[in-house]
Amino acid sequence: MKMDIDNIAETYKLCEATGKLRIMNVVDIELIKSKKMVSEMGLAFIKETSKGISKESPDWTFVFRDYYEALRGMIEAYLLFDRISSDNHQCMNAYICMKHPGLALDWEFLETVRLKRNAINYRGQLITYEVWDSLKLKFELHIKAISKAIDEKLRN
Repeated sequence: MKMDIDNIAETYKLCEATGKLRIMNVVDIELIKSKKMVSEMGLAFIKETSKGISKESPDWTFVFRDYYEALRGMIEAYLLFDRISSDNHQCMNAYICMKHPGLALDWEFLETVRLKRNAINYRGQLITYEVWDSLKLKFELHIKAISKAIDEKLRN
């Protein structure tokens, strides 16, 4: 099932025009550290608890969703360095991809997992092991890239 992925430039412009990207007053380093830590703890928890899940189980849905939450938390933390906040996941994804191309994040991947997460949360869709397995590596790479970038910014 191929998903319709919105154009990144148009999405970013719309997010700006509709005020979905809010500018914060200060860079809150403690909030950045806290969001990163919660994401890392959630990731460690789901990695440990998913070890015994059979390939036939619908529980891969929750592994996927927890990885998504960890990724989203990392993105939120990173955007705080730019004093950017948003309740809209698509706008956060568009912002980080447009403003930080050096992170080499994949817009199509971010949108694909966002849409799959919405299908889980709003339409009760389940994720199979095969779907999870096809996305796991990209989740790991994206989370690692953002985590590393956050650590570098915290050192400077």
